[in-house]
Amino acid sequence: MTKDLSSTPEPGQTCAQYLARGICESGTETVFALAGATHAPLLFALEERGVSIVGGRHESGTVGGADGYARRSGRTGVALIVAEQGLANAMTALMTAAQAESPLVVIATRFPDSWVEPSVPYAVDRHEMTAPYLKFSRTVPSPDRVGEYFHAAMKAANEGVPGPALLVLPLDFLTRETTSAPRAPVTVPTLPGAHDDQVAAMAQMLAEARRPIIVTDNRAALSPCGEALQALAGMGVPVLGNGLGRGLVPEVAPTGYPWPYAQRAACEADLVLVVGARMNMWFGYGLAPRFAPEARFIHLDTSAEAIGRNVPVELAVLADPARTLTALGKSLQAHDFRRDPSWIAQALEPRATCVEGLLADYGEDLHPASIGAALDRVLPPERVLVCDGADSMNFTQACMRVHTPRSYADLLPFGAMGAAFPLAIGMAAAEAEAARREARDPVPVALVTGDGSLGFFLAELDTAARSGLPLLVLVSNDGKWGTEYHGQKLAYGRAINTDLGQSDYAAIARAFGGHGERVETKGELDAALAEALARTGPSLIDVRVDPEGGRIRKTEPLLGMVLFEDIPGH
Repeated sequence: MTKDLSSTPEPGQTCAQYLARGICESGTETVFALAGATHAPLLFALEERGVSIVGGRHESGTVGGADGYARRSGRTGVALIVAEQGLANAMTALMTAAQAESPLVVIATRFPDSWVEPSVPYAVDRHEMTAPYLKFSRTVPSPDRVGEYFHAAMKAANEGVPGPALLVLPLDFLTRETTSAPRAPVTVPTLPGAHDDQVAAMAQMLAEARRPIIVTDNRAALSPCGEALQALAGMGVPVLGNGLGRGLVPEVAPTGYPWPYAQRAACEADLVLVVGARMNMWFGYGLAPRFAPEARFIHLDTSAEAIGRNVPVELAVLADPARTLTALGKSLQAHDFRRDPSWIAQALEPRATCVEGLLADYGEDLHPASIGAALDRVLPPERVLVCDGADSMNFTQACMRVHTPRSYADLLPFGAMGAAFPLAIGMAAAEAEAARREARDPVPVALVTGDGSLGFFLAELDTAARSGLPLLVLVSNDGKWGTEYHGQKLAYGRAINTDLGQSDYAAIARAFGGHGERVETKGELDAALAEALARTGPSLIDVRVDPEGGRIRKTEPLLGMVLFEDIPGH
């Protein structure tokens, strides 16, 4: 047995008490749990330490909540579930967290060893199912080794490229004493900044460019590089944010944009500085026609495996983004670097005009884009946005902007429909925690979802209500699987298996103990938003949009923000 060497074990301490202490000392103040007797001793120990417990209704909802908490707070998300049936249910959320590179520890209890059949058709730990997709998947072999395994899980979740870790415990361990000694919380060393010659090379390439852009994604948010990016934007370099990389620079034209909206202009850039982004499908793999064939690439990242994926880069920089971009900004400033960013606003003018025309054409009636437009107009700059669905997310990307770090999430890059609702639960819980800690009101957290995507985790409305979370849910309700309906109609002239009916989601929200309203005009939407923002706890607005409104996304390229193909016309 390997011993903990950092301090002396506490006499009489159970595994549950040890884990509760370790979770609290990591900085995590909110834990997500699916109710179950198997981890009750750990829940009691957490409660005694003042930890908030958000009780979910499904394992993917519970794990997804911990994922959202990690994205908003920057701390390690922790979820408690059971292993046998629970891990199968949780796979969607685990895959979502793995693709998004969220630091997450899932503690799953399972039968005691004495209860496990020798001839069981599958291992109760389920590592054969989880290990291929997680950074760490282990079972604690004895109560005295719980310390080693817990800290190994925390280390794996946070070091290098973050991701989910799974720790399985036989349920009888939680009430047994452990000789594991307390350990200091896991600290992840950061990379140094780029070498002076690399910074000089970056500055030279920018100086030679006429139309440079910066593209950010999730990994950029792991480094406090917002100030440095804002300095570069102030020199006229537009920043196009994606995922958790949105809001590092306020999304205000002509230097701050969401990538989904501004990607149509990327092909006009002659230099692309990629910061913390993988050139995956959502970036067109970094290739033409999304980007110009002759565009030069600089890729700055904390992980070598992300650099040069799918597209060759002229300058690869493996370094801490904040330190590197700060040094780059100082170098450029010393040489009076300045670029005119008006080119990107001009390139996007046809798109802006098309969006404005669409909203104007509807007058008081509601199109799916009306939701994002109303939110952008009504919510304060400090807002959190979560998007789900297909048409609903697409049209929200057209209209609503994010202005602060760690304030955006959606179901991508994995793309499992409905997965963003649990993320919104977690982000709202993290915001509620921060508001308590800082003695302030929570900022609004808005989830925009379709009626189809809402159905996957509809019972999490109960989670939000029971926990009193500051969550505003807006349902773009067209009574259909909208993107499927319009796709089938265009391809085949008719549709099948796409009708959902006009369910009253506001009534469902009220039945779960939240606030719910149904709206059919822009005036009603504005009034409902004002009332919801004046309330505490969750609210749902059932927005009855034009059932044919989503069709235009498939027929007008200027209105396509979320793309599964090359940009038409490029």
